[in-house]
Parts: sequence; C-alpha cells; structure tokens
Amino acid sequence: MAAFLYLASPGELDRPAPGAPNLLLESSPEYWFLYRYFEAANLDRQHELIDLYGGGVIEDYQLHRLRAELEQALIDVATKQDEWAVLVGWIGEKPSIDAEDWRQVTKSSVTAVIQSMLTMIERARTGELKLVTSGD
Repeated sequence: MAAFLYLASPGELDRPAPGAPNLLLESSPEYWFLYRYFEAANLDRQHELIDLYGGGVIEDYQLHRLRAELEQALIDVATKQDEWAVLVGWIGEKPSIDAEDWRQVTKSSVTAVIQSMLTMIERARTGELKLVTSGD
C-alpha cells in the first residue's frame, strides 16, 4: 500500500513531469500521522484526499486547503518530542483497544515529508503543474 505523489503537466497527468519532485507515501507512521491533516483539507468527503489505494488530482482551492493543513501540521510537529507513537491500524479484523497497532515516528521524518509536500505544492502553484496522487 502506497500513494505516489508527483507533479504533472495538465495534458499528461499519467506521468511525472521531467525534473519535478515526487514522493512515495507508504502505509507508515508518517502517513498515518498526517492522515488527519489530509482529511481536514479534503473538500470531497466521498473519497480520501491522499489515498493509499486510489488517486486523483489536487488543484485549485483543494491545493490551498492541503497547504494550509500541512502548515498546521508543521506547527503541531514542532510541539512534539523527538519521537512519539502513532496509531497505524489494528491487528486482526475487529478494531479494539487490545488490537491497536502503535508505531514510533520521529519529528525529523514527519517534518521531511511535510516539507517535501509543501515544495511540491509550491511548484504546482507556480509552475503550471498539477499535483497528482496515485495509490496502488
């Protein structure tokens, strides 16, 4: 499970623009920590904004909302210790307190993901490119 984020030209959304940054978000503590910010930015409640299984184009006001939420995530991460636990799912079929799967994440790894995404968003805003997500 992973979401590949890349920048693409409007007429060629199925492939990354040459020389543009990209990012692979796996089902990791970093992704699950940021998930709440992705969904807070989500204007279309019928689908996840950055989905490990699906995909789409993030543009216009939706891109602005994502940037605003990621900037808030940076503020929140700054208040954290250097390492903390993130709920990444449940072990087994039935979610329960005994089945929670907690994994450690570091401030530096989350910050790096946020900064990468903010860089991509800025390039999308100024470079006539689209931010595309593609889940597997």
